Amino acid sequence: MEFTNITTPNYKPEADPANGVFKVFRDMVHSYLDIVQRNAFPPYFLGNLQDFLRNVQDTSASGVKVKEVLTYEIGFLIALAVGVLFFILMPLTGFCFCCCRCCGNCGGKMHQKQIKKMTCKRRFIYLFLLCITLIMLAGNICMFYSNGKVSSGVKDGISSYNNTMENLMTYINSVPKELDLIIGQSDSVIQNANDSITAIDSVLGGAIKSEIEKVSNSTLNLIVTTVNDVNDTAKLLVATTDSFNALQAEQEIIQGNLSDVQTRINNTINKCAGKCNSAKNSVDGLTFDVRYQIPDFSDHLKRMNDFLGSGIDSTIQKARKSIDDIPETVKYETKYTIQGIQDELGKIKSKINDTKNAIPIASTVNNIKSGLNTLSTQVNPFIFQIEKYDYYRWIVGIILCCIILLIIVCILFGLSLGPLGLKGNEDPTKRNCASNSGGNFFMASVGFSFIFSWLLILIVAVLFLIGGNSYTLVCKPWANQQLLKYLDSQNIPALNISSFVDTDLNLSTLYSDCQRDDSLWSTLNFDRRFNLNKYLNITQYTDVVQRTIDNFNITIKNINFLTTNQKNQIRKVSTSGIDTINFTDFKSQLSRNITKINLSSFADELVTLANNSYLSVDVTTELKEEANELRRIDSRIQNKLIPAAQTLYTSIQNLESKSKSLPTSLNDILTKIDEAQVFVDTQAAGIVKNATKAYVSKILNLFQSYVDWAKMMLRTNFARCGPVAKAVNSAQTIACVYIVDSVNAFWFSMGWCTIFLIPSIILSVKLAKHYRRMNTSDVYENEYDHMEMTTSRQFLFPRAQAKA
Repeated sequence: MEFTNITTPNYKPEADPANGVFKVFRDMVHSYLDIVQRNAFPPYFLGNLQDFLRNVQDTSASGVKVKEVLTYEIGFLIALAVGVLFFILMPLTGFCFCCCRCCGNCGGKMHQKQIKKMTCKRRFIYLFLLCITLIMLAGNICMFYSNGKVSSGVKDGISSYNNTMENLMTYINSVPKELDLIIGQSDSVIQNANDSITAIDSVLGGAIKSEIEKVSNSTLNLIVTTVNDVNDTAKLLVATTDSFNALQAEQEIIQGNLSDVQTRINNTINKCAGKCNSAKNSVDGLTFDVRYQIPDFSDHLKRMNDFLGSGIDSTIQKARKSIDDIPETVKYETKYTIQGIQDELGKIKSKINDTKNAIPIASTVNNIKSGLNTLSTQVNPFIFQIEKYDYYRWIVGIILCCIILLIIVCILFGLSLGPLGLKGNEDPTKRNCASNSGGNFFMASVGFSFIFSWLLILIVAVLFLIGGNSYTLVCKPWANQQLLKYLDSQNIPALNISSFVDTDLNLSTLYSDCQRDDSLWSTLNFDRRFNLNKYLNITQYTDVVQRTIDNFNITIKNINFLTTNQKNQIRKVSTSGIDTINFTDFKSQLSRNITKINLSSFADELVTLANNSYLSVDVTTELKEEANELRRIDSRIQNKLIPAAQTLYTSIQNLESKSKSLPTSLNDILTKIDEAQVFVDTQAAGIVKNATKAYVSKILNLFQSYVDWAKMMLRTNFARCGPVAKAVNSAQTIACVYIVDSVNAFWFSMGWCTIFLIPSIILSVKLAKHYRRMNTSDVYENEYDHMEMTTSRQFLFPRAQAKA
C-alpha cells in the first residue's frame, strides 16, 4: 500500500555569507588576526566559564586570572602597544615638529639648498609619496566600503533574523502536522481493511471462486466441447444417411429409366428382322454395374441422441451457477462475524491514535515555541534602537573616512599642483602660485595628519580589541564548531537544550545531526524515552482478527460437472463401435463404372445404325428416339447421380475422420471430468482454507506495512531538523560575516591608512620644500666648489679699521 510522503514546508532564504565583505578582503583580515592570536581555543583561563566569572569578582584570585588573560592575549597586547606608542608619540612629535618649524628648523626656514641631483631627488620623493598615497587611497576606499557593509550587514542581519525566526516557527509548527500526517495514514489502512471486510464476498469469495474456476472452467469447457463433438458426429451420421437415401432414390429412378429404354430398344431390334443384330449384345448392358451400400447408423445415432437429450446443458448451467454463487455463499456464511472484526479494527485505530498522544512531542514543541516567543519578545524592542544607533555609527564612520580622505586629497592636490607650477631650474624664490600651493597642500596634509592621527589610532585600537577578539574567541571557533563543543562543556542554564526538550542533548550533537538534516526523533533520542515498538504493537488486536477469520466455516457444495446417467451415456457412445465402421465397400463401389456399358457410346451406335438406308422409317425414328433417351439418362447420371455419390463420399469422409478419435476423446474426457469432480469434492475445503489464509495475510500485511512505514518515517523522515542548523548558520552569518567581519574590515583599512600617515608626513614635508616659494635663493656654481650664504651675512664686506 502506498502512503503519503511528508512534504517540506516552504522556508524563507537563510542569511547569505556572500552579502558580507568580499572574500579576499575578509581572508586578509582573518590572516592578520590569525597571526596576532596564535593560541588555541578555548583559552585555558576559560576552562570553567562560571568559575572564571566568579574569580573576576574575587580580588584574591583575579590577579592570577588577569595574568593568564594577558598571557593568552599577548599578540593583541603587542599590537596594542604599537598603537599606544603611535597614540602618544604622534601628537608629541607633531607638537615638537611645529615648535621646531616655528624656530626656523626642521625645514621651517624658507631657503632651499641647491644641489646637482635636486631634480632626481624630487622625482624620487614624488613617486614614493604617490605610491604611499595610492595605498592610503585604496585603504580609504576599503573604509568607505566596509563602513557601508556594516550598515548593510545590520540591515540584512535584521531581515535574516526575522526570516530565521519565521523559519524556526514554521518548522516548529510543521512538527505536529507531520506527526498528524504519519499517524493519520492509519485511517486509510483501517478504511482499506474495513473495505476488504465489508466486501468479503468479492475479495475472499472472489479468490475462492478464481481458484476453483482454474479447474472447473477448463472442465466445463471440455464438456461443452464434448457435447459439440458428439452433436457434430450425430449430424454427420444424419447427413450421411440422408445423402445415401438421396443417392438410392436417384439410382432407382435411373434404373427404371434404363429398364424402360432397354425394353423399347429390344422391341425395335426385333422389328429389324436381323438387320440390327449388331446392337443386340449392348442392350443387355443397360443395367447398373454398382450397388451402393452403407452400414446401419441407427444404433450409434440413438446412443448419441440419448446423450444429447440427457439434460447436459442444464447440468452445465447448474455447475456454473454454483461456482458463480460462491461469493454470495461466503457473504452469507460470514455475516455474523464481520461486525466483530470491524470492532477490532476500531480498537486498532484507537491504539494507533493513543500512540500520537503518548509521543512527547507536544510538550517539546510548546517549550521550544515558548522559548522562541520569549526571545522574539526580548529582541524585537531593540531592533529599532539598533537601526537608530547604526545610523549614528555610520555617520561617525563617514566622518573618519572623510578625515583620511581630506589628508589624501591634500596630498593629491600637492602632487597635482606642484609639478604643474614648477619650471626646470627656476629660482626657488620665483616659483609661481600653483607650485607654491602644491607645497602648501603637502604641509596641510601634514598638519591634518598630526591633528587626527591620535584619534584614528585610538578608534583603531578599540575596534581592534573588540572585533579581533570577537573573531578569535567567537566567530572562528563557531565556524569550526569548537565554540559549540566548549559551550557543551560549560553548565550554562540558558544554553541547556535538555531543559527545553527534556532529554540529554548538547549543542554540538544537535547541530551536527541537524546539519545532516536528521529526523528530530533520532536527534532528540526519543527511542530512549519512548518505546515505539510497544505503542505500535497491535498484535493483540490483529491476532483476534486472524482467529476470527480463520474460524470461518465456508462450505462449497453442489458443483457437479455431470450426472451418473450422463457419464453412462458418454460411455455408451464411446463403446458404440462408431470408430470401427467399415466404409471400404462403399469406397470401392465409387471407383467402378456406374453402368455396364457407356450409354453415350451406345447412343452413338444406335444413331449410326438408324442412318442405314435399308431400315424402315419407323425403325429409324425409334432408334434415334431411344438414342436421345440414353443421352438424357447419361446426362442425369452425370448431373445428379454422380454428385450425389460425391456428396455421400464427402459425408462419409467427415464422419470417418470424426468417428475415429471420438471414443478415445470421450474416454479421456470422462477421466478428466472424474478428476475434476474429485478435486472439487476433496480440495474445495483446502482452497477455502488457503484463500482465507491469504485474505487474512492481506489484511494483516496492511497493518504491518503501516507500522513499519510509521516507524521508518518517525525515525528517519519525521521533522528533519535541517532548518535548525540553517538557523544556527544564519546566526553565525549575521553576527560574524555581516557585523564582525565588516567591523574588522573597517578598523583594518583605517589602521592601514593611519600607519601610512607616517611615511606620508615625512615625504610630504620633504617634497613641500621643492614646491613652496623660498624667501632666499641659493646658486649652484660647480661640482666641487659652491658657496652657501645666509641672509645675515650675504651683504657684509671687510672694512679697514683704525687702531686706537
